Amino acid sequence: MKNNWIQSAVLFAAILVIASCNQLKPENRIVSVQASDSLLVIRLPNAKCENCQKVVESGMSKIDGVKQTVLNLHTKEVSIVYNPNIVATVELSKNVKILETQMPCN
Repeated sequence: MKNNWIQSAVLFAAILVIASCNQLKPENRIVSVQASDSLLVIRLPNAKCENCQKVVESGMSKIDGVKQTVLNLHTKEVSIVYNPNIVATVELSKNVKILETQMPCN
C-alpha cells in the first residue's frame, strides 16, 4: 500500500514538471538598448518554462553592468543589455552557462 502511494506521488510530480515546462505565454517584453550599451544574445536550447526564465533573468540582474536581461522561451535566446565599460562579454557568457545548469528543465 505504501509503495503504491509513493509511486503515485512520483508520477504526479513528474506530470506537474512536464506540464509546467510545456506551457508558454506570449513574449511581449522589448529589449531596450541605448547608444552606450552593448547587446549580447546567447542561445539556451534547454530553456522551456517560466522557472528557467526566472533563474537566468534574476541571476544576470545581480551582475554589475547588466541593465536588462530577457530570456525569450519561444526563440530560446537570452538577450543581455550591458555596459561594456563595466562588464566583459566573456564574464556574461560564463555566468549564463552557470545559470543554465541551474535551470529546472535542463
